[in-house]
Amino acid sequence: MATFIIADLHLSESKPILTNALSNFYERNTILNDRVIIAGDMFDFFVGVDSNSSFHQKIRDIITKAKQRGVITMFQAGNRDFLLDEAAAEYFGMKLIKDFYILNTSKGKALLLHGDQLCLHDRSYQTFRAFAKNRFIRFCFMLLPLSVRISIAQKIRNKSQEQENRRADYSEKVLQNPIVKKAGSAFLKKTGCTLLIHGHFHVFGGEQNAFGDGLSRLGLGMWDSHYSYIKIDRTDFKLVQRAMEKNF
Repeated sequence: MATFIIADLHLSESKPILTNALSNFYERNTILNDRVIIAGDMFDFFVGVDSNSSFHQKIRDIITKAKQRGVITMFQAGNRDFLLDEAAAEYFGMKLIKDFYILNTSKGKALLLHGDQLCLHDRSYQTFRAFAKNRFIRFCFMLLPLSVRISIAQKIRNKSQEQENRRADYSEKVLQNPIVKKAGSAFLKKTGCTLLIHGHFHVFGGEQNAFGDGLSRLGLGMWDSHYSYIKIDRTDFKLVQRAMEKNF
C-alpha cells in the first residue's frame, strides 16, 4: 500500500491537458489499496458541483474508476476550492479530510496542509480566509445561482492571476519570511511532527531545518509544464517531479 500526495492541479474546463494528466496519473501509478491525497487547489476555482457539467463528470469518472480498482482518494481543501465540502467530495468519489492532517511515515510523523495557513504575514488574506471559512457566509453564498457564483469566482481569480504575474518570485521569498517560518515551527511542534508537507506556493523542493533544527518541509509544485507528487510506502519516501508528457 502506497500513499501519493499531489496538490495545485488547478483543473479547469479550459485546460483538458490537466484533466488527462490526472487520469494518466491514476492509471500509471496506483494499484489496489493505494491512496491518493489531493492537498488543495484541485480546481482552479470551485463554487459548487454542476451536475450538468461534462468537466465535473469527467473528474468524477476518473476518481470513481480508480475507486473501483481499490484506490482511495482523499481531499484537503485549498484556497481555490475551500467550498468543496463533504457532500461535494462524496460526489467526486473522494473523502474530505481536515485542514491539518498527520501522516505516519518511515521518516517520522509528517504534517500535511495546503499551505495557505502559513501566510500569517498577509493580514488581508487571513481576513479573507476567516471570512470564507465562516459557515453562515458560505451557506448564503451557496444560495446564489450557480452562474452568479461562477462570475464572482472568475473575477477573484482574474485579479489574483494579475498579482501572481507581477510577482513571479514572490512565493520563494514568502517561504523565507520569519513570520511564515514561525508559523511552520508552531504547527509542527503543536502536532508533534518533524516534517511539513505543503502545496500552495508552487515551489517544488525540500528544505532541511526550514522551521528550526530537525523541522523540515517538502513543497509540491503546480501542475503545468511539470507535475509533482510525493510517494510514501513502508520503506520509501520520495518527492518526484516529471515533465508533462505530450500525450497528457
